[in-house]
Amino acid sequence: MDRIRMSRYPALAALAVFLAIAGLVLVVWPVVPAAPQEGLYAGIDQCAACHEDYVDAYKASIHGQKGFEMRSNRNCEACHGPGRAHVDAGGGLGSIAAPRTMSKGAQSEVCLTCHERGRSTDWTGSRHETRGLACGDCHSVHHPVTERAQLKGSETDLCFACHKQKKAQFFRASHHPIREGLMTCSDCHDPHAIEEGRLVDQAAVAESCYQCHAEKRGPFLWEHIPVREDCITCHEPHGSNHMKMLKVKEPFLCQRCHSDTRHPGTLYDQTQIFNDSNRLFGRSCTNCHSTIHGSNHPSGKTFVR
Repeated sequence: MDRIRMSRYPALAALAVFLAIAGLVLVVWPVVPAAPQEGLYAGIDQCAACHEDYVDAYKASIHGQKGFEMRSNRNCEACHGPGRAHVDAGGGLGSIAAPRTMSKGAQSEVCLTCHERGRSTDWTGSRHETRGLACGDCHSVHHPVTERAQLKGSETDLCFACHKQKKAQFFRASHHPIREGLMTCSDCHDPHAIEEGRLVDQAAVAESCYQCHAEKRGPFLWEHIPVREDCITCHEPHGSNHMKMLKVKEPFLCQRCHSDTRHPGTLYDQTQIFNDSNRLFGRSCTNCHSTIHGSNHPSGKTFVR
């Protein structure tokens, strides 16, 4: 019956054959990727014709060095996208990708197309990222102030711009030498990482301290348990008005744990605070318990030697 219909309608038969062949070609024909649209790119010389200062600054930066070509040979257009339409339009923000017109997330995505390794791998979901910050809030591609990390300003000033409370703590009598320029915030904190609390690995706070204070590491024959757990149990790392950056003046710091009714608790409790004791004023627990971080002496159980 079908043969009779086909013989009566030759045009229909030809159409059926054509569709069958076309379908077969689509199935077996190899997919050839589209050639790169070279015509969409303008080149760095075109950029320099209008933005000479930006191009000169770019060439002098680490992004403009020879090694960057291993990532991309597009120079300006590696971040700003193809620029031919921008040139043909005579300029204008609407014809090219400009970071200042992008959302914070989109700005960081541009940077992460290359900076996807190392510490930057943890940026998405990090504390700074979830607070609405972008790479460009601290770093500058065209006009960096510091050669290291291409920061917009000194690292300390950038951190203090937001962390006002920590800035105030560094003006206390006992503090880490941040203001003196002997340390930076990133010596302890990782601004790009996903860490608990304060951008410090909470499981290894003491290990961070031991990078400089190696003599406190041990191991000791007699361990002081709070020292092993966390240095900031007793110390305020950003600054304190008590000696050695202690959170509370001795002996009251020690009495946070050692609050029994025997020595040393009774001497400093409320009922005897006004007694004429020659051990109350100008004295502290570490005058006797001098090896408070740990002792290797066979008789050092109470950290007195």
